[in-house]
Amino acid sequence: MKPQMILDYNSTKGGVDNLDKVTATYSCQRKTARWPLVIFYNIVDVSAYNAYVLWTEINQQWNAGKLYRRRLFLEELGKALVTPMIQRRARPARSSAAAAVIEKVKMGSSSQSAVDPVDTGVKKWKRCQEVGSGGRRG
Repeated sequence: MKPQMILDYNSTKGGVDNLDKVTATYSCQRKTARWPLVIFYNIVDVSAYNAYVLWTEINQQWNAGKLYRRRLFLEELGKALVTPMIQRRARPARSSAAAAVIEKVKMGSSSQSAVDPVDTGVKKWKRCQEVGSGGRRG
């Protein structure tokens, strides 16, 4: 017979697994060797998911029928968190793309997302990936 503590854990561990699966879909986590950042990224992911659950429970008709409601929520959350800081920014941006995004936000333009990249004619570099054996790295 297993101890009650083990039985309780086994009966409820599915919720943690499910939360990990759901937060992995849209995550802010990045590769890092610093464990405090790993914990911070996890806190942000879980907090954003909790906010989404609360928001959709309170506003059940918000974007009803769309399959990507969580992505829309996270985009709006990100814009709401970033926009006030961008508008108060004192120093100019270093890159032309960042300067264009900041200018759009300050102008209050709703035609383009506050965090969408702006085409500035600057070529963006892609990450290196190893292609099969004997292949080139691109």
